[in-house]
Order: sequence, then C-alpha cells, then structure tokens
Amino acid sequence: MNNQIEVPKLSSRALEVKVLISAWTAVKKKKGAARQVAAQNNMGSLDALNVSTNVLQGCQSLTDIHTLKGEMRKYNYSKTLPWSDKGGRILMVAEYPEWVRELTEKQAEFDRLFEVFISEYEFQKIAAQASQGDLFDERDYPPVEVVREKFACRLSAMPIVDAGDWRLDVEDDAQGCFDELIATHASAAETRINAAMTDIYQRLHKVLSNMSERLDYVGDKDKKTFRNTLLDNVLDIVDLMRSCNLTDDTQLTAQADTLERALRGVSPEALRDSSHLRAATKRTVDEVIAQLPSIDL
Repeated sequence: MNNQIEVPKLSSRALEVKVLISAWTAVKKKKGAARQVAAQNNMGSLDALNVSTNVLQGCQSLTDIHTLKGEMRKYNYSKTLPWSDKGGRILMVAEYPEWVRELTEKQAEFDRLFEVFISEYEFQKIAAQASQGDLFDERDYPPVEVVREKFACRLSAMPIVDAGDWRLDVEDDAQGCFDELIATHASAAETRINAAMTDIYQRLHKVLSNMSERLDYVGDKDKKTFRNTLLDNVLDIVDLMRSCNLTDDTQLTAQADTLERALRGVSPEALRDSSHLRAATKRTVDEVIAQLPSIDL
C-alpha cells in the first residue's frame, strides 16, 4: 500500500473505542481426572496429559454470558478497524450512535445475566458437587465476592487527536524537540491508518476468496454447499469499506460499488438455482480480488 498518503483529518471524523469484557470461564485443570485417565490407559507419565473441565458444566446463565460476550466482540469487530496497541479500535463518528446504542443494550443484558449467575452461584456449586462425586474440589469454587471481580463489561470512546491540532506553549529554543515529538506522532498515526486500511483489504480478500471458491461449480455433479451468510459476510465488508474509508481511497469506493451492484438483491437461493448467476457473480468477485493491492493477504 502507498505509505505517502494524504490523510484527511481524523479528529472530526473518528473516535477510538474500546469494548472491555471479562467473564469467569470456570475451567479448571483436574489433576485427579488426569491420573484416572492415565491409569485407565496405562500411561506411565502425566507430562503430556492435560485434563481440564468446566466446573460449572450446565450452568445456563454462565453459558449465556459467554455467548453474549462473543456477540459483543463480533459486533465491535464488524464496525471498527484496529487502531492502538492497547486494544483500542477506530470507529467513524457517523457510526457511533448505532454502535453505542447496540452495545449499551447488550451491556445491560450482560449485567442482567451476571446478576442471575451470581444469585444462583451457590446452588450451582452444590449441584456440581452432587454430579462430580470424588472429582469435586472445593478449591475450584472461589467465594462469591471473588467471583464477582472476574466479570466486567465497559464501553469507552475517546477523541483521536491529529498532530496538527496540538497547541504547545514552549520557548523558541525548546520548540525543536517538540517538533520532533509531533512528527513522531504524525508518523505513528499514518502507520496506524495504513494498518487499518490493510485490515479492510485482508478481510475483504478472505470473504471474497471464500465466495469465489463456494460458487465454483456448474451442476449437481460438482455441487458445493454454502450458507446463507456467504452473501451477508461480503455485504457487511462492503458497508465497512464505505464507513471506514479513512483515506478516502477512490479505489476502495469503486470496489464497494462494483460488489454492491453485483450482490444487492441477489439471494442465496438464486445463486444455488442459477448456474449463470453463479458464474457472473464469481467473475465479478474474481475481478475485484485481482484488483486488491499487493499486501500481506
């Protein structure tokens, strides 16, 4: 990709956002179970044996928390691009109202499920003791106040500051070192922008390559199956290409237009039923893949 890019100011167009989610897994290594497995299989050593178990197997509220945790991370990933080394991701300002509304609702559901789980924790512990028998270990179940600390769900957003927006009140003889600092910041920001744009192209290449491969058949003899999400995955990336075009890349916009013309209104059923439509769609997809920049795909 071209590193010498004219970058539109991001301070008015984008935010750095974070979705910080943690939840107790309740997965523990079980040495006793490992010894039993080793004995049953005549194993002389436990060095290569690692037996872990969910000590709250069957606890639906905990399962629901982890499912929701995955959904929140997937949603955030779908709307943002990588930005900072500490997990911050870049989100365009225009997308923020939907982002915060969607994730605030999920955050409230996380809190509700957490309270359900905490209220039934002691009962789940008793149920585990009854089901595990001799494998039950009291040490696998921290006190409820300790368990509480293992859960968190926080959203944050902060502005992105362009180097040109810095206002430093310094003496003239010290200005040189601050000019160097500003230049370093600008260079780092450009590197992040390039990395974010590369991420779009990598994600685009992945879903297009999958679509091309799945559509590569003519009749029932060599028929390939694909899920309805095959189309949705590409169209989701098309939306991202438009909303997160940080450099106003005209090539990216043109590729989004090409894919949208080819795919909007097309149904998975139509692709399955029509060899002509499959061939035409695959041809368009392959043309876009051939035009992708030479990056580490």
